[in-house]
Amino acid sequence: MNHDPVVLIVSAAYGGGHAKVAQAIEQSFRSRNIDKVHVLDLFGEVHPLLNGLSRAFYLKSSEYAPHVYGVLYNMTSGMKPEYPFGRMLHSLGRHKVRRILDELRPDAIIHTFPYLAASQLSAGPGEGSPVFTVVTDYCLHGRWIHPTTAKYFIAADYIKDDMLKAGVSSDRIEVSGIPVRDAFTHPLEHMELIRKHGLRQNRKYVMLSAGAYGVTSRIRALIRRVLRETDLDLLILCGNNRKLQHSLMELYGDSDRVRVLGYTDDIHELMSLSSCLLTKAGGVTLTEAFALSLPVIVYKPLPGQEAGNAKALESREAIFVAGNEEELMDRLRRLDSDTALDSLKLKMQELSRNDAAGAVVNEVLRMLNERPAYGFNSADSTPPNKQPETAHS
Repeated sequence: MNHDPVVLIVSAAYGGGHAKVAQAIEQSFRSRNIDKVHVLDLFGEVHPLLNGLSRAFYLKSSEYAPHVYGVLYNMTSGMKPEYPFGRMLHSLGRHKVRRILDELRPDAIIHTFPYLAASQLSAGPGEGSPVFTVVTDYCLHGRWIHPTTAKYFIAADYIKDDMLKAGVSSDRIEVSGIPVRDAFTHPLEHMELIRKHGLRQNRKYVMLSAGAYGVTSRIRALIRRVLRETDLDLLILCGNNRKLQHSLMELYGDSDRVRVLGYTDDIHELMSLSSCLLTKAGGVTLTEAFALSLPVIVYKPLPGQEAGNAKALESREAIFVAGNEEELMDRLRRLDSDTALDSLKLKMQELSRNDAAGAVVNEVLRMLNERPAYGFNSADSTPPNKQPETAHS
């Protein structure tokens, strides 16, 4: 590679996590003066109507019928790209994707969302642009896997075991961690942030990601219980849910123990001031908390990838999970124990990876520089004269 590479990072507007990972990778490229970086919601570009409908289904089903989404997620978890349904999903908008690729002419394509139409177009030795995939969860789903993917970047070693069992060769897997933005990797001055945000000194704050729970009555009941049974203060993030924010401001606007906030760009600062994060189990949010050594309680994880993330991380004692209010209060009380807290933080640090975005960019650039030697992204995904290493090898 003897020119500045053109990089396409494929993102999506589902939940916000994919876009954050794409932004972190883009930052790392630009820090190296690589500026021809395009971040694109590819599915939204080629299928705006279907994208809108599927997003609406995801959001509404997660709020009103979460088990429907969970059933669909689990039914397709073992799906292979050569299955008819897998081929259909990865081929949606194929011709529009081809036009976009012909226009941008990327040297590398990086997926942070499992819409792999670009991968379908990179079949055959030396053909197309090398495709990389950054898995943004702590559990594996079949939609992430495609035979033409040159390299997968994953969060942890146990996911590599799952990929080997799925037939992915070891040389195509790197345990990089999930990329987070630079803001989560730099130490911050505590007292300065306390003053900036007008918070009380010497208080323990629980950050509640209220926008993830949506229904005002549930949030009100949760807040009342925490205020009544603990000495903790609350930072309540409503995101873009203005109705929820307005409702909670009417109730708690004058409280010195509750701060209600809408969307903020200072989430990393507020997380660094908190003693605990109460949230859903999105892979990127969990990684941001790990980067700041912020203990997490996942409350009522949704069926699907969130339940998968919660189960995987709870089994490794890196987070607490609560399925109801009684369990939640128990987990909050356990965080008062220095022994429990130290153990939790140690497990979080074992999973956390420094500069995951840099690891992704380093490997992409290395493979681009060696590209004449690695043009092996053929349908069987194995370099010539090399047998894939699998869990059964």
